[in-house]
Amino acid sequence: MEHFNKRLEEFEGKAMVVVISREVAVELYNKIKEIPNAPSLAVVISGNKQKDPEKFHPHIRNKHQMEELLSNFKNPDKDPKMVIVVDMLLTGFDIPCLHTMYIDKPMKNHNLLQAIARVNRVYKDKPAGLIVDYIGIADDLKKSLAKYTLEAIGQFLTDIKSVITQLKEEYDIVSSMFYGINYKNWQNLDSNELSNLTVSAYNLLDTEEKKKNFIKHFLALKKLYTLASPHPETINIKDDIRFFEMIKKMIIKYSTTTSREIARELEYEINQLISKSISAQEPIDVFSLLNKEKPDISILSEEFLGQIKEIKQKNYAIELLTKLLNDEIKVKMRINPYRYKSLYERLKALIEKYNAKTLEASEIIEKLVEIARELREKIQEGKKLDLTEEELAFYDMLLSKGFFENYEEVKEIAKLIVEKLGGYVKIADWNKKDTIKAKIRKALRDVLMERLEKYDYDYISEIVNELLEQAESIYISFV
Repeated sequence: MEHFNKRLEEFEGKAMVVVISREVAVELYNKIKEIPNAPSLAVVISGNKQKDPEKFHPHIRNKHQMEELLSNFKNPDKDPKMVIVVDMLLTGFDIPCLHTMYIDKPMKNHNLLQAIARVNRVYKDKPAGLIVDYIGIADDLKKSLAKYTLEAIGQFLTDIKSVITQLKEEYDIVSSMFYGINYKNWQNLDSNELSNLTVSAYNLLDTEEKKKNFIKHFLALKKLYTLASPHPETINIKDDIRFFEMIKKMIIKYSTTTSREIARELEYEINQLISKSISAQEPIDVFSLLNKEKPDISILSEEFLGQIKEIKQKNYAIELLTKLLNDEIKVKMRINPYRYKSLYERLKALIEKYNAKTLEASEIIEKLVEIARELREKIQEGKKLDLTEEELAFYDMLLSKGFFENYEEVKEIAKLIVEKLGGYVKIADWNKKDTIKAKIRKALRDVLMERLEKYDYDYISEIVNELLEQAESIYISFV
């Protein structure tokens, strides 16, 4: 029970205990129920209450009761977590969430292979099933697998010793990536100390290749860890893996340079948590490293930019500021590409130079700070004009056409456009309804026709279509 409970700490699943007789099944059930913190448990046996001893009766079920029990056992969110069986469920019964099987019954040939197959079904984050052999079925298993090639046997069955060997190899590879970083005592550090430690470790992964290599080997390590838990070797490295997990999360959170290959490998990790106890650990927030209350990063204040420049781990500082800028500019770009597109292109070009290592880290940071300041200025310009973000987007678009010389007139038209759109864009799926879009076109055309008398109808219609596209970008992105 201690073994299975520790398995459950790492990831959810079910267990099956295979015993030699119904007598043993019932006795084992009674013993387990006496253990504090024992998992929810059921005995699955056939029988007849008219003929079998009374002690079997609680475990003999009719068809409806049995179907309900088996349905619950298949469901990872329902009890029981463990069943004790003799012959039932060992063939033809798929339980994908079953990740551990305890065998205390002699089995041979087809029956043995069928039983083992129960625990090896693919399910969510389960890397493989674990067989705990109490009786010594190894020789029978070798005979049962005799007709298969060694390669096929290796795919079907791996000895725990081999798993531990692979675990140690992957651990050595991952830990060597942080040579010179003393992370063994990370749990006893305060927030500032831990921030410096994690940032220093992250800073060592200063190229795409190093990040890809770390992700590849760390995921392999975690899968082996999960498969082998709670083996003593996994317990020994659990805290180290939690530290590596924080570094992995920093790569996801802060790096905009993560390649598509890394993203594909991480998709599994993002959607399915391999280990509850590992994945629960979040990296310390970067602002604790700055040793101040969180600055207002939405406007990238001078205080914040100054603190970024002071971070000793320059690669990390670059990727953090790049991430913040990239996220902010992309949001602004969806609403107002006319104002922010040039900044976005400059940022992309700078990222390419950073990846190619054609500029020193200090130069990259200076250029990022320049972009941040320009971004802040562009945001402030809209406020000085007394325009909302939507009005500013139409203002910039109209200015880009070059047919207005009076800025105040452009402001007036931009405000009028937003006013005209107001009632329409509140209608559900307005952009998918041709009648609504036709009304919007007419309203926008009327606004422009009054002020652009020297331009013909067709040209104004082109502008109206652009304004409508801009409206979709603005108002659909807000939904």
